[in-house]
Amino acid sequence: MVAVAIAVLAAVAGAIAFLVPGGSTRPVPVAAPSSSASRPCTQAGRATVVFLDPGHGADLPATRATSGGSQGIYSGENTSQGNEPADVFAVALDAKAQLERAGYVVVLSRDGDPDPARQTLWQKGLRAETATGGAPADLGVSIHTDVPDTVGAGQIYYDQLGAFRTNSSDGLTARFTDERSAALSRLYAQQFLAARQELGAGAIAMTPGHDFPAGRGLGSWGDIPIIMLTAQQVPWVYNEAPRTSVNGLSLADRANYASAIVQGVERSLGPVVGAGACS
Repeated sequence: MVAVAIAVLAAVAGAIAFLVPGGSTRPVPVAAPSSSASRPCTQAGRATVVFLDPGHGADLPATRATSGGSQGIYSGENTSQGNEPADVFAVALDAKAQLERAGYVVVLSRDGDPDPARQTLWQKGLRAETATGGAPADLGVSIHTDVPDTVGAGQIYYDQLGAFRTNSSDGLTARFTDERSAALSRLYAQQFLAARQELGAGAIAMTPGHDFPAGRGLGSWGDIPIIMLTAQQVPWVYNEAPRTSVNGLSLADRANYASAIVQGVERSLGPVVGAGACS
């Protein structure tokens, strides 16, 4: 276990040094997959797995999570307004295609719009926690939109130790406790922030989690999205982008958003390297 921990820390340190040499935030090129590899590998000898979460997609009442980091906590899902479910699903598909061409393995939280599996937020989190052959994804990216000029528009949320959700009905509380994910989540969020700013996304703020008041009727209240609380072993970057109009994102803004997601992933995880098939 000690050797594994040292290897993980060395890999993380190496990635950080590569991503921000001398404090630079310029885009990091991603190496093309080796033609001899059936599935490109990281230096750790396995695929780099990115979990993309296009928000919403179903309208479900709050139910109690039966497993994961949010076990016992109530959450549901809703379809949202302003064409958000369709917009973010289109952005996720675009980003997925680009990332796969660069050699990443990409898993989506839902496979259509509307979500054919009709999953709650905690069920989507469990998919991220098991996205790598039963192990956690290397990075989770939530994709959302919001009404322009509101507090949420343009924000990026990252994992925070001690963040919580509490049931409105019985007071049960679950907290975020994974130190490694919290540290990586904040580092990765900084890379996404830089990418989105350079692509002209407007005013953006980074914040540890987000306020979910009891008055919203979500079944639980607190300061962290359920999907992040559930998938505690996955470093998470949760994105909100301002809508172009009441009808959602323009085609140009969809493309810009997808590019920002791709660049954020590349800056955070570095290029896919190595040759030979991954197990």
